[in-house]
Amino acid sequence: MFIASISLCTALSQIFFATFIPRIKNQWLLLYGIVLMVVLPSSFFALPIGIYQAYLIFFLIFLGNAAYHPIGTALAGRNLSSSSVTFFVSGGILGGAMGPIFITWFTGRFGLNKIIFFNLLFLLLLQPVLFILKKARFAITKHPDFSWKSFPVLIPIWIMVGFRTFLMSSLHTYAPIYSNHQGFSLLVGGSLLSSGLISGLCFNITGSRLRMRYNNWLVNVISFAGMGLFMTFFMQMKSFLPFLLFYVLSDSFLFLSMSTNVYEAQQILPGHPAFAASVSMGLAWATGYVLHLLFSSFYGNQVEFVLRCLGIFSLVMAGVVLIFPHFFGRKGMPR
Repeated sequence: MFIASISLCTALSQIFFATFIPRIKNQWLLLYGIVLMVVLPSSFFALPIGIYQAYLIFFLIFLGNAAYHPIGTALAGRNLSSSSVTFFVSGGILGGAMGPIFITWFTGRFGLNKIIFFNLLFLLLLQPVLFILKKARFAITKHPDFSWKSFPVLIPIWIMVGFRTFLMSSLHTYAPIYSNHQGFSLLVGGSLLSSGLISGLCFNITGSRLRMRYNNWLVNVISFAGMGLFMTFFMQMKSFLPFLLFYVLSDSFLFLSMSTNVYEAQQILPGHPAFAASVSMGLAWATGYVLHLLFSSFYGNQVEFVLRCLGIFSLVMAGVVLIFPHFFGRKGMPR
């Protein structure tokens, strides 16, 4: 709940950053400040701190991360390239998979009190990249005169990503617990999450290619249908290899539409890529987190029931998206 509450608050803050960022003239300096806001607070973990100080540090890091998502996605999509957005999202997936492994190794090898030296080295290595961006003179948005009247065209994307976030958050929470209930070790539970993320990286790239060949609506139908189908199989497995395989497939299909929905939102709302990204990421993530917390508050102790419901919910959502292609596959405002 500690991290979940911070994630929820900071995810919602993406909307604020997306509407505020375009008004700042020196956007390179803004990007530099956001990077510092993400990296530097973690240096305080080298000091003896209490629970409230830890909460504040995590809040600042997550807030900086929330500010970075709209500006980063707008940068990635500034040339209207789906491959650039896919590369950006894939970097986030890879970081999510490797981050826990790295910090575990770093802490065991050097101790958390040495994290400040890693942060300084990271900032030093990042300077050439930031210098290149400064010379590029990029613009985050074409139309600073933003209006909330633009939001309704993004509602289909918001619904699909919000529901996918609910499924993914619940799956990542309960699958390791379920594996332990099935007699597998805690190591297996961790392996499920890591394997799903690594496989999800490949599925994210595959989904982008499917969108380029067909459309985003079809990618979402396949994503929800695949998750629901393989989740049903996963719940029947008792031996380790099929158990791992069907979990990875269930998780991976949720990644199929991860970058395609972000890019689609930017296509639907041209001229406001930062706001489009904040709706298809931050606002939708927050919605999914709320659904996850509400569902867990009622059925959190019934692990197997929750996982079976996720498979059913995903299949139902696939049917809803399939039946209403004009709503979930509609285009947005003219350029």
